[in-house]
Amino acid sequence: MRMFDWDDCMTVSVFDYEGELSACAAGDRSAFDALYAQEAPAMLALGRALVGDQAEDLVHETFVLIWRNAAGYSPAIGTARAWIYSILRYRALARLRRGGGPRPDPGRAPPQSAETRAPTRLTRALAQLPPDAREALRLAYLQGLDYAQLAARLGRPEATVRHEMRQALGRLDQAILA
Repeated sequence: MRMFDWDDCMTVSVFDYEGELSACAAGDRSAFDALYAQEAPAMLALGRALVGDQAEDLVHETFVLIWRNAAGYSPAIGTARAWIYSILRYRALARLRRGGGPRPDPGRAPPQSAETRAPTRLTRALAQLPPDAREALRLAYLQGLDYAQLAARLGRPEATVRHEMRQALGRLDQAILA
């Protein structure tokens, strides 16, 4: 009698997000295509949940920004996959704040558009936050922790963490959208 072997029914695919982003930064179109093939379906599903019928445009904008800004990714800020999803999230929130109004065409954006300046503004805004707030944001957005998990991890009351996060996000919004 043969023993059950998980390897017979499961294959694990390891995708090198960091490597593909690095290749994108060097202008490798095949790396971009591989990244798109790997993540576009999941991003489209998430986009539909976030912005409904604008999801295809959202995913398109996201991948344009990934291509343009791949060189700006640093492993010090988190995983490459989290970085690309943070772009999707940021673009979705921007769409929701605009209330579904006119959508910019990222393919025609001027070099000094808000999308181009955002990483620099974000970096400066993050540097101005207290270290505890930066750590809470990092844990929330790159590891997906909720307020209760953040409070437990940081050893502070949930209400305090919630208040600090809201203040920090407000500061970031002001800095990025200014």
